[in-house]
Amino acid sequence: MDALPMPYEHADERSPLLSSDQSPRPSRQCLRSCMQMCKPGSYVNLLIVFVPLGITAGFLDKSPALVFNLNFLAIASLSKLNNRRLCRLSAVLGPGGGGLLYALFDNAPLLIVGMAAIQNNSIRVIQSCILGSVLANLLLVIGWCFFIAGIRHSESNFSTSYASTTSSLMIVASSALVVPSALSEAQCRVDDDCEEALVRVSRSVSIALLVLFATYLHYRLRSHRALFMDPFDALSNRPMAELFWIGMAEAILLVGNLALTSMSAYFLVRTLDAASDTRFISDRMASFVLLPLATDGPSRLGAIVAAYQNKMPKAMDFAISRSMHVALYVAPVLVLFSWAIQSRSPMTLHFPTPETISIFLGTLLLAEVCRDGQADYLEGAMCLVMFMILSFSF
Repeated sequence: MDALPMPYEHADERSPLLSSDQSPRPSRQCLRSCMQMCKPGSYVNLLIVFVPLGITAGFLDKSPALVFNLNFLAIASLSKLNNRRLCRLSAVLGPGGGGLLYALFDNAPLLIVGMAAIQNNSIRVIQSCILGSVLANLLLVIGWCFFIAGIRHSESNFSTSYASTTSSLMIVASSALVVPSALSEAQCRVDDDCEEALVRVSRSVSIALLVLFATYLHYRLRSHRALFMDPFDALSNRPMAELFWIGMAEAILLVGNLALTSMSAYFLVRTLDAASDTRFISDRMASFVLLPLATDGPSRLGAIVAAYQNKMPKAMDFAISRSMHVALYVAPVLVLFSWAIQSRSPMTLHFPTPETISIFLGTLLLAEVCRDGQADYLEGAMCLVMFMILSFSF
C-alpha cells in the first residue's frame, strides 16, 4: 500500500525521477512517469481499467447502474493518481509554488464532481457530498487514526499549535454555514421571497471565506511555515533543465488526469438518481457516503497507515487540512461557479439545519480531542461513534 503522500514529500523514493547519469529527455521522462501508474503493488492500479470502461459505457448509454458503478471506481483511481501527480510536481516547484499548487488542486476530483452536479442542477447532491467529505475527514479518519495509534503505540503526539490553528479555522467555516441557515429559519417563515436574500448572503460569505483561505495559505507557506510540516525539497539540487522536463511531464499527466476525471464525473452525476433509486441505497446516502469515498477514499487509507506507523503529524495534516480546504475553498468556489454560469438552481451555503448542526458538532469535538496534542483510542472511539450518530440521520 502506498504511503501517505504529502505536499512536499517525494512521491516514490525507491524510483528516482531521473537517473543522475542520464540526460533529461521529455519522451523518456513522460514514459517513466506513465510507468509509475502501472507499478505493481499498489491497490489503486487495479481500478485504472475502469476509467476507459466507465467513459465508454457512458457514451454508449448503458444501464444507469452500470455507468454509475464503473465511473465510481474510475474516479476512485483517478483521485489517487491526481494526488500522486501533485506530490511529484510539488517536489519540482519547491515549498512555495508546490504548496500553493497542492492546496488548489488537492481536492480537484471533488471540485470537478461538484461542478458536474451544478450543471446537472443537482444542488442537494453536492451539498451532501461536501458535508460527507468534511465529516468523514474530521470524525471518521481522525477517529481511526486516534484509535489505531492509541492501541498500537504507547505514545503518539502531534503539534498542538497546528491543531489549534486549523480547528479555529474550521469553527469559522462551520459558523459561515450557520448564517444562511439562520437567515432561512428567521426570514423564510414569513417571507416567501427570501431565496434571493439567501443567494446574496451565500455569495458574500463565499468571497469572505476565499479571502480567509488565501490568508491561511500565506500564513502556512510563508510567514509561519515553522508551525507546519517541514517542506521536503528533494529536487532542489538537480539541474534546471532536468527539473523543467520533470515538471513538464508531471504537468501533462496532471492535466490528462483532470480531463478524464471530468468525463467520469459527468457520467457519474448524470446517472446518480437512477442508480440510487433502489431500496438498498438512497440518493442522499449515495451523495453523503459514496461520492466522498470516491474522491477522497484512497488517500484516507494513507492517513490511517501513517497513524499505524506512528506518524501522527502526517495523518493529522491530511485529515484536518483536507476538511478545511473543502469548507474554505471547495464550497465557496462552487457557489461562485454556480453564479458565474447562471445555473437554473443556484448553489448556496444554505444547508438544512440538521446538517449544519452536524458540521458544527463535529468541529467542536475535533477541537476538544486535539487540545492536548496526544492521540489515544478512547478519543478515537468518541469520534467514530459521533460519526455513526450523525450518519444515522441520512
